[in-house]
Amino acid sequence: MRGFVFLENDPFSPIRYIYRVSGILYSGKSRYQEIVVLESPDFGKMLVLDGVVQLTERDEFFYHEMLAHVILHAHPNPKTVLIVGGGDGGTLREVLKHSSVKRVQLVELDRQVIEVSKRFFPGLAGGFSDPRVHVKCMDGTHYVRQAGDHFDVVIVDATDPVGYGKRLFTDQFFADVLSVLSETGMFVIQTESLHFHHKFVADMQIRLSKLFKVVELYCIPLATYAGNWWTFSIASTKHPVDAQNRKQEVITKYYDEEAHKKAFVPRNLHRKLLDGSLDW
Repeated sequence: MRGFVFLENDPFSPIRYIYRVSGILYSGKSRYQEIVVLESPDFGKMLVLDGVVQLTERDEFFYHEMLAHVILHAHPNPKTVLIVGGGDGGTLREVLKHSSVKRVQLVELDRQVIEVSKRFFPGLAGGFSDPRVHVKCMDGTHYVRQAGDHFDVVIVDATDPVGYGKRLFTDQFFADVLSVLSETGMFVIQTESLHFHHKFVADMQIRLSKLFKVVELYCIPLATYAGNWWTFSIASTKHPVDAQNRKQEVITKYYDEEAHKKAFVPRNLHRKLLDGSLDW
């Protein structure tokens, strides 16, 4: 097949990305969304949901490592982990590197995302066969609301806050998350670009601060996400989160103790974000 280009259609972004593509490896539609796997000469295989790039083989590790390892190293002894979303398996792969983790509950709305990822992204989806992993395919907000279990760590690997994804950014969901956390529990969720969505980021921080003792913001550069300067809002019921509370033993490509510390936004910038004086 001759090469062509793919124009991303991201409703939450003011810009559009164009990718060179050498082929379409998969195209289908589940009950919830369109699922496409593209082959790119620059990024390798790419997972696209409803016209928006979710990951590429070339740089997915930046996102998945920082989503998983910051919170798991901030927690002094994470044994039980809930992942909401994350059907591609990348976050699960990183969580399972921690020997302290004895049980992972992954709740993904769309079973077809898991199956497509197993087929086309085995480097991400290998963790689904781990005996510590339990999978439920259902609405994550419903699961959290009715869950009888408690978790040391809750990780929300969410899409943009549009469509179904909006449910994962509500006050009700955050309160439900708090109710399933253990006494020393921690929570993290991706909260979009600090370049393009700083008002949204500030709103997430303020609303989480009404529920959690500790709320912080950290960022990493992500080339394939519009706005690039990508944020994660992390909250804790007890312990601080801006430094490792456990010695790092897992093997990573990017994350380490220095990356952990330097990812958190400067205090002055965080203050401006929260008081509304950030002007860009």
